[in-house]
Amino acid sequence: MRKPVIYLFSPRPIHSIVRVSLVKAWSFSTVYPDVPIKDTELGQSIVWDVDTHEDHSLTTTTGNRVSYLFWEAEPKPHVLPSPPSSPRDAIIPFDPLFPQITKENSVVLRSSKVAAYLDQVLSFLRLHVEARTSFITYWLPSLLKHEYVALDFLPQASYEYAAPLDVDPKPDIITRVFMLFTRVCEDDLGEWEGALSRASENVDFWESIVGVDSNKMKDERLFRVLEWGGMEVAR
Repeated sequence: MRKPVIYLFSPRPIHSIVRVSLVKAWSFSTVYPDVPIKDTELGQSIVWDVDTHEDHSLTTTTGNRVSYLFWEAEPKPHVLPSPPSSPRDAIIPFDPLFPQITKENSVVLRSSKVAAYLDQVLSFLRLHVEARTSFITYWLPSLLKHEYVALDFLPQASYEYAAPLDVDPKPDIITRVFMLFTRVCEDDLGEWEGALSRASENVDFWESIVGVDSNKMKDERLFRVLEWGGMEVAR
C-alpha cells in the first residue's frame, strides 16, 4: 500500500479531525505530518487535528502547513486472513494480505498507454489537476516496468473495510480512489480478452464501480474529502 493522500476541500476555513484506522492485516509504515500511531483492539489508528484554508491547504496543531495528509501501510503476513465473506454479502471486504485482480474486474493495457488512460479515469472520478498529476507521476515508474498491466479500482465500500476514514465535522462527500495493478505477461494476453476489450470502452463505468457522486464532488459549496492511493499486486 503506497501513498494514500487525503485532501480536504471546505467552502470556508474550518477546524477538522481526520482519523484513519487499519485492520490488523496491516500497519502504518509512514505518516506525515507526523502523529502518534495508536494500537487499538481492531488494529491501528492515527488522528490529525487540522485547520483548513481558502487555498485548500491545511495547518496542523504543530504548525505544519501542508497540501494534504499522507500515510502508507505494510501488510502483516503473520496475521491470519479474515474469513471469506458470505455469498449473500453485497460487498467483498478488501484484504490487504490477499489483494486480487481478476479478469472480470480489470482492464489490461500496454504500459505506454496507461498514463493517458489514467488521466481519463481520474478526471471522470473528479480528481483535480494536481491530484491527477501526482497520482500518475507517482505510479508511472512502477507501471512502466512492465510491458502490459492490469488495472482495477476498488469499490469505496470494499476499501473502507480495511482502512476506515472518519472526518469530523462530517463531510458532504468523501471520495476514496484506490488502484490495484499487476503485470500481465504477453504470453498470457489471450486469457485477458475481456479486460483488453474493456480498456477501449468509455471510462464512465468506473464511476459506478468506485461509487463516486460526481455532482457532489464538483460542487465547491460543499465540504469535500478526497483520498487516492494504490498497491501493486505481485504475480
